[in-house]
Amino acid sequence: MHALVATATRMRLQSSDAHGALHSLVEALSLEPPLYTLPTGVEISHQHSGGHAPRVILRVSRPSVLCVSWPHLSLRSDELEILERILAELPDAWSAADWLRFDVLHETPTRVNARPVSAPQTGEHPDGRRVYVPWLCPLPSHVWANASAGVSFAARGPANLFDALAHDDGVVPSPAAHRVIYAVEGPAARVSRRSGRSYRQLVARQHVNAARYAIAAACRPRVTDALDISEVFHQSILSRYDDRQEPAPLIITGHEPNEPGAVSRRGHQHVFVLPEDLDHDGLLDHVLIYAQEPFPEGVIAAFERIRTLVTPDWWPGPKRRWRVSLEDLWCVPRGGEGPAAMPEDLLIGPGRIFVSITPYLHPWHAKHGGAKFGPVEQIRKELKLRGLPEPVAITPLAAAHVAGQSVPAHKFRRLRYGKRQNIPGRWGSFWRLEFAEPVYGPIALGANCHFGMGLFAVDVDEADRACGATEDAEMT
Repeated sequence: MHALVATATRMRLQSSDAHGALHSLVEALSLEPPLYTLPTGVEISHQHSGGHAPRVILRVSRPSVLCVSWPHLSLRSDELEILERILAELPDAWSAADWLRFDVLHETPTRVNARPVSAPQTGEHPDGRRVYVPWLCPLPSHVWANASAGVSFAARGPANLFDALAHDDGVVPSPAAHRVIYAVEGPAARVSRRSGRSYRQLVARQHVNAARYAIAAACRPRVTDALDISEVFHQSILSRYDDRQEPAPLIITGHEPNEPGAVSRRGHQHVFVLPEDLDHDGLLDHVLIYAQEPFPEGVIAAFERIRTLVTPDWWPGPKRRWRVSLEDLWCVPRGGEGPAAMPEDLLIGPGRIFVSITPYLHPWHAKHGGAKFGPVEQIRKELKLRGLPEPVAITPLAAAHVAGQSVPAHKFRRLRYGKRQNIPGRWGSFWRLEFAEPVYGPIALGANCHFGMGLFAVDVDEADRACGATEDAEMT
């Protein structure tokens, strides 16, 4: 409501012929608390500000679709017209046109996972399947004007709800609002891990093959330093086995047991350590740990103990530290398996189009038995070895897109510090992979793929379209 009113004010609608329709629109939207359809994995946190009641902050991964609905709302044609005008202008008005879009739906969604309830308190429900959070909902003018009759606020305060929303400092004046408890249910209910709560486990431990960590905001490295965080994270996992009787298993080392230094002959069964920039600001904020097979219990226990990443003594330059916290454990489905409970993630998908976010370092020489064996042929071979379908198109890209900027391959660190490497494709390249049907990631190919190189993510524009089509189908 604040965003609608603020945008209308910027558009100067309150001083135009649409003045009457604008005020009646705001009043109509305040007649009942709305229902919400939140994306899976929305993060719920509380922000305390001096002098004001605590605010609830909802954080969602992009791309995501959020639906706000009023089941009993009926708008006149002039009210609907002005609502559509405001929503069309809102992204540009707040410099969000590259990631925010609004659509007006004329059908009530069939799936609702946040609705007002009569709950006595906020917080997580004992069954763990819902969270109660306080929403501040506006009241129509006739309700709070009557309630505040004879009070000094009524004499000097705003005359109607539009003015109350337009002139306050970000918190609706208390007579013009009331506190409503909402129940957020199902996979959307996720209390912020920033509050120090334990991580979220979405499947039984024996099926877990993916873990995601958050990197503390104060020390996030750049996307171009992805190899740094991956190498150090892998070293940290290995160090958890230094004081144990048994050695680190193959799923961690990639080496055959009882054969020191022998690289695994079983393909890419060991862990991938894949840094992520979920908010697209050019800084790495998460690390995804993934393996094709479920993690043994001992490996999960090692993951649970990781809190700080520290560069080893042989690392060049000054010692560096990153604080991390385990957020999620889940299972990435294999090709052909149905959807599973898991957080939204552009590395995982599913998606039909994947694009490079770190350089692909082709692992073999360009001539193979006298025949051409360039990056395209090598990508096709690697995808086949990973059990992924044949792509319908493989297109070269000039650079990676990081925080709205084009970043060439030479800006990335591509060779590991902890290993001497002679890689045929050491300069790196970027690619767009298009499949006939959506596939699950993560897709990391080429040399150093287990450390974040050759990493692909679902194309954001394609994900937006797919997400919108899926949600629209559900809502209609």
